Amino acid sequence: MNQQRGLTLPELMVAMVIGLFITGASLSVFVMSSSSVQSTGQYNQLQESARLALRLLEEDIAQAGFFADLTGVDLIGGANVTVPGSIVGTDCVGDGLNNGTFPNGMGHFRTLWAFTKGSGGSLTCENGALSGSDVIQIKRLVGPEVVGSTASGRYYMTLNVNEGQFFDGAGTAPTLTSGRVYQYQHRVYYVRNNVGGIPSLYRHTLSTADMLAGPQSLVEGIESMQFEFGVDFDEDSTVDSYLTSSQVTDDIWDSRNDVRILAVRVHLLLRALESDSSYDTGDTVQYRMPNGTIRAGDDGFRRKRVSTTIMLNNPLLISHRSAE
Repeated sequence: MNQQRGLTLPELMVAMVIGLFITGASLSVFVMSSSSVQSTGQYNQLQESARLALRLLEEDIAQAGFFADLTGVDLIGGANVTVPGSIVGTDCVGDGLNNGTFPNGMGHFRTLWAFTKGSGGSLTCENGALSGSDVIQIKRLVGPEVVGSTASGRYYMTLNVNEGQFFDGAGTAPTLTSGRVYQYQHRVYYVRNNVGGIPSLYRHTLSTADMLAGPQSLVEGIESMQFEFGVDFDEDSTVDSYLTSSQVTDDIWDSRNDVRILAVRVHLLLRALESDSSYDTGDTVQYRMPNGTIRAGDDGFRRKRVSTTIMLNNPLLISHRSAE
């Protein structure tokens, strides 16, 4: 009769120890793999948020001040332009004599303007922008010209080389000799916390229903947005100096004495949407921004600073029209 023999106690203990080593090693590999996946996902999220935010800003900033045949001409309400007779909603009115959605008859119509929250500037529609971050508003026509019917909910402008008329897209376009029709756009960008407490890029967009009353959340994880403006002081079509929003004077915003803004540098500080307990900076990390250094504590949030320079498409047109 065959006798069956099992493991001895020492053999069993050795097997258990080996098993514990294997389990521990496997767990360590799993933890490291999980941490790597999380960090990779957060870096990808930061990169994608930066790409999207910069694309949205670049599209509008590059075309700031574009008014087709009237580019470079001061738009004066009641003179060379006519504004809609009935306007409903909350306007975004900034500093200066002529800094609302539509031109009035007082001074230069500001199509590009920004200020740093907490530094004295104000915009009537801005709601809860984070202190130290910039608020920017941009006005322009959207090309190409409109051929056919216009859409309700949007404002448009019909114009020729001498005059223009703004109108509600739900109505009939005014008739002008050799006139062309474009959609009119006024947008405001700033950074604020959303309902979940995540800093996000917000935007107001002009509509006929409420003008610029309701902000739209665009990109989460934008912790700070700041600008530098490249200014040409001597009319040679090259940037002489980059100034922060607070350093740009009224004379520059209003293009007095042929001083022009030729470029805009955009600086963004992005933050991961969730903290990571395995991410340890060990100390406060400093991020240099135009308005001063931002210090982030060891809070478990990954961050990324990005910047780009946007050349305005219209300064040469402005200089050309001014020289004629």
